[in-house]
Amino acid sequence: MIRLATFNIESFGDDKFKAERLEPRIRALRPKLLELEADILCLQEVNAQKLPGESERKFLALDALLAGTPYETFHAVTTTRPDAPSPGDRHNLVVLSRFPVLESRIHHEAAMHVPLWQPDHASPAMDAPEALSFDRPVLELTLDIGGETPLHLFAVHLRAPIAAPIPGGKTAPKVWKNVPAWAEGYFLASMMRTVQALDLRLKIDGLFDRHPEPLIAVAGDFNATEDSTALRLLLADPDDTGNPDLANRQLFQLDAALPPELRRTVIHKGRGQALDHILASPALFSRMRDIEVFNDDLADEVLDEGTLAEDGSFHAAVRACFEF
Repeated sequence: MIRLATFNIESFGDDKFKAERLEPRIRALRPKLLELEADILCLQEVNAQKLPGESERKFLALDALLAGTPYETFHAVTTTRPDAPSPGDRHNLVVLSRFPVLESRIHHEAAMHVPLWQPDHASPAMDAPEALSFDRPVLELTLDIGGETPLHLFAVHLRAPIAAPIPGGKTAPKVWKNVPAWAEGYFLASMMRTVQALDLRLKIDGLFDRHPEPLIAVAGDFNATEDSTALRLLLADPDDTGNPDLANRQLFQLDAALPPELRRTVIHKGRGQALDHILASPALFSRMRDIEVFNDDLADEVLDEGTLAEDGSFHAAVRACFEF
């Protein structure tokens, strides 16, 4: 049995490493990680810290969290900044794997021709349209899981449905100057998420082109529910393509097998949402034996905002088990 899990650990780690500030969150998060018993663990929102006198950041907070757990000995692959081989300060992706990593890639930009966008309510006005960029990278790995066929894993954290910045559009970090500027920012955020989902779908189809029955998993925080454009793009359900001959290229949303109340991974103002998912190709889906969302003690990210230290994260972890 192979256990694949994903968990957004909610901006884990301060800008500077402070062990005493970190301890309450470690006490909250470590039992959750151990409960997963994952062979492959995809983490989102892992912050990196800089020690005095050093130029590059390191995952000091994550190392403290994993100390004394089986994950401490796993192979670790992380995202880095687009301009340097070191991690960014915030929201890095990390994959911990019991299995050897055959290959890894970080996708910072789309490989396709992306749309251009020029907001009407920027101040000062933009001189020309700009290409839509990714808010966060995608981490692609090929893992040797012990058989003839490797596992192709995409770890993701897509853009949140929060309005993207528009030059001159705000009077304060969270206060928009007017509705048109906010509306353009919200549209821009949704387009960034959709563009990244489309680019990822095209990469997945490339794997289908090269391999007859690939084992593909896409795991992470999609910031998208099952009826969203981004997730429907990735799934490529035959009901959407209208072509049953393309069914061998679809992805399956594994948590869709659960009833809605067991599927939620975030609670926002009392409303449960399923934003974190594991998707699988037909060959991998046929080996699935169990899917679980660990949301028994999930707190509300708005109403319980001050309880992050004791809750560890406002996201629930998702784990799928596959039999080989």
